[in-house]
Amino acid sequence: MNVYDEESVKKIITEFRNLLKDADNFPRDKAPNDYREFWTGLRGKGSSILGLANHLLEALNKKEKK
Repeated sequence: MNVYDEESVKKIITEFRNLLKDADNFPRDKAPNDYREFWTGLRGKGSSILGLANHLLEALNKKEKK
């Protein structure tokens, strides 16, 4: 079983991209505590994107060794 099949990769990247866009478009005049939703989202989605990056780095390192 490949945890990072094409569909999973696209989903991880899309969700992280959307979260970053939402955070970037956060109104500056809102209370700073309202930003908590993005911090919580980054903690969840961030772990997925980090896992994917580590997987890709491992794959690249294996390819270089061959």
